[in-house]
Amino acid sequence: MAKEPVENTSEFDIGDYVSGKKFANFEHDFSGIIEKIYEHSVMILITDYDPEDTATVNEYNQRAVVRMSDAKILKKTDNPAPRPSEQKEDEEDEEVPEGILDEEEKDDEEES
Repeated sequence: MAKEPVENTSEFDIGDYVSGKKFANFEHDFSGIIEKIYEHSVMILITDYDPEDTATVNEYNQRAVVRMSDAKILKKTDNPAPRPSEQKEDEEDEEVPEGILDEEEKDDEEES
């Protein structure tokens, strides 16, 4: 059974430019853009890295999953993705334009 998506309550947003600490085969720290946010980690699209780590970056397909505690925001994105709680509030505020009725409302009017 699939889990429902976890609400993002971290300070990270998709599109933030972050640095990540070296791990596994990496010899040096690297930096890049957040592509995905997990519960306790982020997936980074690696854009800047030391030339010594070229083979490792290519092996990992220019991506790395890093613990949030090991990632540091270098530059916040100007246009963060909306958080699930913000989307729900926006949907509730939308009003139905005049002349558009639900199927049940149409049936009720026809019966009257």
